[in-house]
Amino acid sequence: MRAVRWLLLASILAVPSLVWAQSAHHESVAHEVAEHEAGHDSDDGHAELTFKGLLASPDFQGTLVNFGALVLLIAWVIRKKGNPALAERRKQVEAELEEAQRLRADAEKRHMETATRLEKLDEEMVPERDRIVAQAEEKAARMRKDAGFLIEQQIKQLRKDLTREAASAAVLAAQDLLQRDTTDSDQDRLADAYLERLDEVTEEGRS
Repeated sequence: MRAVRWLLLASILAVPSLVWAQSAHHESVAHEVAEHEAGHDSDDGHAELTFKGLLASPDFQGTLVNFGALVLLIAWVIRKKGNPALAERRKQVEAELEEAQRLRADAEKRHMETATRLEKLDEEMVPERDRIVAQAEEKAARMRKDAGFLIEQQIKQLRKDLTREAASAAVLAAQDLLQRDTTDSDQDRLADAYLERLDEVTEEGRS
């Protein structure tokens, strides 16, 4: 805003100079034209008004200097102040670029953190996986051992039951035989044989 005021002040100060210089220049040119017309017939050696002579005129040179200074001042103010809309747009674009860079940096940071966390998770899962596998193998071995023990106990119990049933059947058969077909001496002999057999069966059941 201050630059605009300085520009207006310089323009106001430069206008009178330009007007005065242009008036003086016009008067000088008119005077030269009048002299040229008055003495054209009497004096052929008088110099004619040309563009080169106009450039050599001090008044015209002063006008050019003032105009050039005004142009330079306007250019400086425009360069210094600039277009407010363009400046605002430039700030907006710079802010958007900074925000985009910040978002990109945050995304890269989160990606690295996620990758690092996954790597650590994989490393932590290895011992846990080994522990679970070891527990499963230990449990399977214990179940196999328990199953083998149960089967062995069932076999032993079945053997005892069969032995007991065989002994009972032998006793009944011997009693029936003794009652029907044997004499007293035969009964004594069979009784001894039965007792011996019973002892053998008992020993087998114990083993």
